This record gives sequence, structure tokens and C-alpha cells, in this order.
Amino acid sequence: MSHRLRSPIHRRTALKMAASTGALALAGCLSSDPTAAEMRIGAPWEPNVDPLDGGSTLRRLGITEALLGVDYDANPAPELATDWERLDDRSWQFSLREDVTFHGGDSFDATAAVESLERTLESAAFADLPIETVSADDESTVVVETETPFSPLPAHFSRNEAVILNPSTFDEDGSISEPVSTGPFAVDSFGSGGAVSCVRHDEYHGERPEIESVRYERVEDDQVRRMKLESGELEMARILPLGTVDALESADGIDVHTPEIPRIRFLTFDTTSEPFDDERVRRAVNYAIDLKELTESILEGIDDPAVGPFSQDITEWANPDLEGYGHDPSRARRLLSDAGWASAGGNDVRTRDGETLEIEIPTFDARSLPLIAEVLQSDLSAVGFDVDVRTIEYNAMLEQVSQGSFDAYLTSWGTLYYPDPDRLAELFHSEEATLHHGYENEEVDALLEEARELDDRTERKERYYEVQSIVLEESPVAFLTNYTNVIATAGDVSGYEPHPIESRYGLESITVDDE
Repeated sequence: MSHRLRSPIHRRTALKMAASTGALALAGCLSSDPTAAEMRIGAPWEPNVDPLDGGSTLRRLGITEALLGVDYDANPAPELATDWERLDDRSWQFSLREDVTFHGGDSFDATAAVESLERTLESAAFADLPIETVSADDESTVVVETETPFSPLPAHFSRNEAVILNPSTFDEDGSISEPVSTGPFAVDSFGSGGAVSCVRHDEYHGERPEIESVRYERVEDDQVRRMKLESGELEMARILPLGTVDALESADGIDVHTPEIPRIRFLTFDTTSEPFDDERVRRAVNYAIDLKELTESILEGIDDPAVGPFSQDITEWANPDLEGYGHDPSRARRLLSDAGWASAGGNDVRTRDGETLEIEIPTFDARSLPLIAEVLQSDLSAVGFDVDVRTIEYNAMLEQVSQGSFDAYLTSWGTLYYPDPDRLAELFHSEEATLHHGYENEEVDALLEEARELDDRTERKERYYEVQSIVLEESPVAFLTNYTNVIATAGDVSGYEPHPIESRYGLESITVDDE
């Protein structure tokens, strides 16, 4: 039978597979042992060559590295920089590792780091950050100046877009044709259909991988990924359906991991138009939804109800005093009545001034959202809403809600894709939020702006905790569920530890029994 285990980030184990041998070869410092174990990974994402164009897969595979990484407590951690220091309100110093080489043998130093980072800072991904200059103080020191005090700076330097590439490989226009970095693995080739072949970087500065080569392939269909794993064509299948967990747990030689990650599903309200311009109506929605039943049925009991934007199981930035709404249809009905939406009794749709309480909820086909939308439709109908659910393309949904007034839309976001709670500004700041709720609260804005400047972690926490309390009460969004990944590995794979924000697979710590 499968092996099962739990961890603080809700990991379960179980999956089946045979190991495979073979290797790829690169010249110079890259390994070429043709008999060592190979790791084959299947996931739904297409890898891109340029980290500025969605290059997260390269980071996860251990090809690219940044000045900072993210540790297993979801905090910034040393990577190419051994440590960092805030010199004053607007100055930061990063001390770099010595004796680091790029794939191919060129030396890494502060000059190379600065040239690579300048390319990052000129990109759209970093356009809104208040970074003024980045410079090399000496061969092993990088200094960054910001326009305003900006505490989240280290977290942003851990992002995928901020990885350090060998500047000598840049084209004249700043583009790149191959990603040459410093990680434990180096690209051998990009194949058709979203495949990448990698080999071990034997001059790597850190833990030397046992795995000799890695092959990543894009496999869009969930069931195909599972079948490839079970048939011995993959050692790791990522992002499998929640409904497969029980079957995989009962299989021989299979390990299934179910780590909770900092992602939530939530309903975003248009707080500027009826009916959700009234806080009472937004709160009524929260009380009407049975999150416990939703997570137990639709989400197989694997995902948990969300109380706020962050989970306490992942980060200390989560306000520990939040309690959520709970399922209370009677209270939902009272709030709707208080807001003037009268009921004729039974399950009739409520009315006010001759208008019915009709709402439309668009969503998109991913992360179980259409199934969740059906539950919302049922729960809200039970308290007097007439709900029309529409599943459309993601971009079409965003275009619709950005064009003018709407009712609400159902979506999912990563809330710590860089490890700092300043991400809350992108959710709730009246001028910086990229959600389309139209929510404005001067106190929330002030708290977010103060926390961004403060250096003391405790003082920052107090402000972010208060923001979480306010937005839970005023409900520009309805927090629905936390999010769990399902990752399956072959039984002969050892040492895999799911990362809390998915920034790395940790392949340098994995072994594959190739006997």
C-alpha cells in the first residue's frame, strides 16, 4: 500500500512509478555520466525561456537563482546573496557569495548581478516598484537605493523575474535566447510542446544534486499526467485533481503530497454598484455560504475554508484572531431585510422598490471554480438571491469586470507569490489594487502605506493584522477557501519536500533509486 504522512503544511503521501536511467550531456562544468538517475516531471505549465516572460518553471527546476530565495517558513532567505542589510530608510546592501560560476564557467560577481538586475528593473514586472538605482559597491557587494522607504524590497528580489542571468548572453536589445544562470541544473535543450531537458551543474556552489539529469514536459491534461506517472513515464506529476487523492493513496509505490499553498479562492464584489454597494448585502453573502460543506464535498475535504487572505499554517503574517463568518442563513436573511430587500416567504427571490435581487457571477474553468460557483448559486438562492453563474475564459472575465459595473466574480489568487504581506496592497489599497472591487477605505490605505515603510517586523504585523480585520468586516471580497496542491511522486523518489510558495522543487535534495 501507499505511504501516508502529514506535515505542518498538510502533506499526504502516496503514488507509483518506476525510475528511469539515462542522462543528457553538456560540455565543461556540466555532468555527463550516462548511467546516473534521471528525474522526469510533468506539469500543466509551459516553460518560457525568459524569466521576464513567465519564467517560473525555470526557477522551480533549479536552473535560475536570485539574490534571495524563499525558505520553508515563506520568508526571504539567502540564495546568491549570503545576507542583506538595510543601511538607512532608502538604502540596502546585499553581500554576495564568492566562488560562484554561471553555467558554462563564467564567474558571477556584483557587476554581473547589477547588469542582470538593471534589465529586470526596466521591465514591466518591476515598473511600479520605487527602486531608484542598483550598483556594485565592490566585487561582492550590491547596493540598492529606493525612492521612498520600502520594506518589501528583499521579498521582491526573491521573485522569478529578479533571477540573475549571465549578462554576456544578452542580445543587443536585451533579450535572451537561452537562460544561463547559477542554479544546480543547467538547460541542455528546449524541446517541442513545452519540454525542457536539464543536466546537473557540477560546479554548483551549494548542495550537489544526486540527480544527474531532469526532463520536464508540459502535460496539460490532468488525467494524462496521472497515467504517465502510473505507467512509469514520470517520476513526478504536479497539480493533479483533488478527486484523485483517495485512489492514489490506495495504490502501491506511490507518494502523494498535498501541501497547502498561499492561494485563496474568493468572490470579489463591485462595491460601487447595487446590490453590493451595501456592506450588509456583502456580509449576508458571507453568512449564506456553507464553507464547511463546500470544502468537504466539492473539494474532497482537502482544502480548508479561508478566514482571510493568508493561512496561519503557512505564514505568521496571517492574523491569528480572525474567526470568519460561519454559516448562518438566518442572519443572512436579516441583513438582507435590513438593507431593504424584502422576502415574500419561502425561497422566493427578494425584491426592493420593484427590483429583484438578481446577480451574475462570472468565473473561469480552473481550480474547481465552476463547481464552487454552483454551490454559491444554491446557498445564495436559499436566502433570496437569483444567481446566474457563467463560466467564461479568464481574460474575458477580466475584460468584463473592468469595463464598468458588475455584481461579483469568482476567482483565485496567490497571496504570497513574493514573501511579503505588502501583497495586501494589490488586493485592497484604493489606488493600487488590481482587483476590480472599487473598495476605498482611508484607514486601510494608511495602514498599508505605513507598514510598507517600517523596518520593525512586529510593528508591520500590527498594521497588516488590522488591515485583515477591517477587510473581513467590510467584505470587499468574500474569502472562500484556502488552496492545496496535489503532487504525486514515484515510490522510489526520496527527499522531496513541497515548498510553501512553489518557488522551487528542491531537486538538489531529491534522490531516485535507479536499481
